[in-house]
Amino acid sequence: MALDPIDKTTTLTKVTERLRAELDSGRWPIGTRIPGELVLAGELDVSRPLLREAIRGLTNLGMLEARRGSGTYVRSTASPEAILSSLDTAEVREIYEVQLAYDVQAAGLAANRRTETDLDRLRGLLEARNRAEDDRADVEGFASADAEFHLAIVQAAGNPLLLELYRYFVVRLEASLRTVHADTTVPTCGYESHQTVFDAIRIGDAELARASARAMVECAINALDQSGAARSGDPG
Repeated sequence: MALDPIDKTTTLTKVTERLRAELDSGRWPIGTRIPGELVLAGELDVSRPLLREAIRGLTNLGMLEARRGSGTYVRSTASPEAILSSLDTAEVREIYEVQLAYDVQAAGLAANRRTETDLDRLRGLLEARNRAEDDRADVEGFASADAEFHLAIVQAAGNPLLLELYRYFVVRLEASLRTVHADTTVPTCGYESHQTVFDAIRIGDAELARASARAMVECAINALDQSGAARSGDPG
């Protein structure tokens, strides 16, 4: 089915929105090749360079895939932009809830896959994190140290996809840690919860590592709830 032309005030945004509408509608199912550049440009009554730029943008988002000598195919009908936007505006408790899922999985994998180098790094980061926890005035230092420890666990898990997802997530996690650490009404969970996770990873007990990671994050969630602290915002 041919597409209706776009009005003469065409912009890159309008062309991209029209292509995304086709993806959302299901008329271009996942795995199918979209019409060629010449056909689409004619149907939409837009220039080929403008169409090409719109396709490139959707390709960069992972929704389309260009295959040399074959054409452009539908890779996904869901845009990651909504997820990224939700992450940027999420409340602290929501961030912790997502962290719970990530950290439990990562801790179990790390217990099975960690190397001695991983353990040495985790040990050093844990010591730095524990020192920083005592200083409630050093919001930036604590947030950075705590986030680095959690990220190192994910690195030790040995799953490249999980690591890349967490690299983006940890930026928002660190912002949440700044918010919480700056609020002295929110009690800290102490050193023990993080130490327990490290010890489980060190001895290679995946079940204990997952349980300890769950307890560690749930401690933070409970502390936040009990304090009645504001759940969103970033002091820095």
